[in-house]
Amino acid sequence: MKEKKKLVRLVMCALFAALIVVMTFTPYLGYITVGVIEITTIHIAVIFGACVLGPKYGAVLGAVWGATCIMRAFQFGIIPFQNPLVSLLPRLIVGLVAGLVFRLLSKTKCKKPISLGLSALAGTVTNTVLVLSSLQLFGGFTTLFGESAKALDVIIGTLISTNGLIELVSAVIVVPTLYMATEKYFKTKI
Repeated sequence: MKEKKKLVRLVMCALFAALIVVMTFTPYLGYITVGVIEITTIHIAVIFGACVLGPKYGAVLGAVWGATCIMRAFQFGIIPFQNPLVSLLPRLIVGLVAGLVFRLLSKTKCKKPISLGLSALAGTVTNTVLVLSSLQLFGGFTTLFGESAKALDVIIGTLISTNGLIELVSAVIVVPTLYMATEKYFKTKI
């Protein structure tokens, strides 16, 4: 029975990974571009998968997201995101953090929708902070915007905070909704 559940988790992880790949390369599905703002929705699949499958598989799903982000960066010539320390490592940590937060909160008296919302919040904030920190640390803003990046700090900060807020709100709403809608199915299979 234990081996069967392991196999089911592995297959579910592969399905989530396939979903992440499809979301990455389908226009306006995983990355919604509105002018200069690019809103990411892939983090929702990673966080949801981490809550369903746990932190270990969450890290795997985050790594898949990071790898597809690198591929996309090469496809579109987005040089800063070709660096694995900007694309891969932060996304791997997103899945790990979301899974760990959900696992820890599940052991408390916190209601499940709240635990899921807090896990989504933790995962989204982790993504935003680590990716932006990596971009800053490795000169990604200068590569993206040239020397005007320094003069446009306020505008860039506004765009990033708008983008991050939209991603945060969407994750905090969608992840608990999806989980609660599918919980009975996952409990019988995993």
